[in-house]
Amino acid sequence: MARIALYGGAFDPPHLAHTFAVTWLLSRVDGVWLVPTGEHAFGKQMVPFAERADMVRVALRHFDPERVSVCMIESEIPGPSRTFETLTALSERHPEHDFAWVVGADNLTEAHRWYRFDDLVARWPLYVLGRPGHEAALARFERAPWCRPGPTLPDISSSALRAALAGQGDRAALAWIDDALVDRARPLYRAPQVDVPPIFLVGGGNVVAGLRTAFSAARLPVAGTWARRDGDLPASLEGRAGIVIIGVTDTAVTEVADRLARETRLTPGTVVLHCAARLGAEALAPLTGRGLELGSLHPLQSLREPDRAANLLRGAFFGIEGSDAARATAGVLARAVGGRPVEVPAGGKPTYHAAAVLSGNFAVTLMAGGVALLTSLGFSESDARGLLLPLLRGTLANLAAGPAESALTGPFARGDVVAVEAHLTALSARAPTFLEAYVALARATATWLRWTPERRASLEAVLHRFEGGPSA
Repeated sequence: MARIALYGGAFDPPHLAHTFAVTWLLSRVDGVWLVPTGEHAFGKQMVPFAERADMVRVALRHFDPERVSVCMIESEIPGPSRTFETLTALSERHPEHDFAWVVGADNLTEAHRWYRFDDLVARWPLYVLGRPGHEAALARFERAPWCRPGPTLPDISSSALRAALAGQGDRAALAWIDDALVDRARPLYRAPQVDVPPIFLVGGGNVVAGLRTAFSAARLPVAGTWARRDGDLPASLEGRAGIVIIGVTDTAVTEVADRLARETRLTPGTVVLHCAARLGAEALAPLTGRGLELGSLHPLQSLREPDRAANLLRGAFFGIEGSDAARATAGVLARAVGGRPVEVPAGGKPTYHAAAVLSGNFAVTLMAGGVALLTSLGFSESDARGLLLPLLRGTLANLAAGPAESALTGPFARGDVVAVEAHLTALSARAPTFLEAYVALARATATWLRWTPERRASLEAVLHRFEGGPSA
């Protein structure tokens, strides 16, 4: 009975990490069949099946065809591709083979969404290839009887290749695609020309610089930019710009809107959007009553490096709100740069912004606290970050896999108040700046986890001592 590894994936497009995996698999099995996905189970859009299958054949041309081939089974199974059904069909057709399925560890973060996952692994083993940033997913399953851990693949993805082929991402990613595939693949992933009126960008910071980079990569018409330090508003704003995007600080949005109202004659129907995270269309109040469409477009992504914005914004969410026409235009712009628009209810921007700050900005503050503690022990700042970043990535992988409750590990998940006391002692001595944050988060976490009154009382006794208050 031949041992066959079934390597499933979208292969949209195939890249050198895929062929690296095939090379490794051939040291473990008699043959490798690459199985392009027919219709994605989670609804992701892909290049037509035939094109992807042909690209895989080109990528495999240097392998022995007796050992490595393309399996077309999923083009024959109607409906979304389900691994359990694919394996069942192949096992029935080829009882002479002993099959194993091949996945990347990133896929295991969504194991709870797989069709009949437990039944699948009860019948067939899985070769699990590591993926950077998904170490926790592999660690979670690596001791399971069905799991056969493999090497960690290089940090490249088909999505990064698609962006590069479309001219919207980092061109360095093209080093990971077979030279024989570049010219064939480029037309398949070329970004469509989006028909929007000229865009004028107002502001001189990273948001405007990043949006200009992303819009240019998406071949959107940028009529110009203006910052308050530039003096008079340019004449190109009048009559030429069909979309005006204001990317200034929150406190300056209404001031800029007032200046636009006093100093320009924007054509009725012009869409004016601001990028402030916590403000809604009401921040543009000086422009009301002029026949303009007012709203907001907020990229939920850090744009501290504007030159990388075209890549960073692909797949990022954009919070949009405002008039119907403003929301429609904001959605078009978000999708044009590869983003995903999400409508924020009227009046909901402060709540939306608070969620972003809690989960994004404060994570940086907490990392700074962890670094401060480690540097107090003699670690260098770079080594301290290097120690903690894999932990943070593992936590993110756990969060991607399921609810927050299941992602939490450590003393609060165990209810270990003794450990909390030791931490507070260390913070008090070595990083007191972050002591108050730990106390506040300890209380919030205990409340969120619904600790018993007895355990909560033990925690409060410890917290009060470090706040200088009375012991419980």
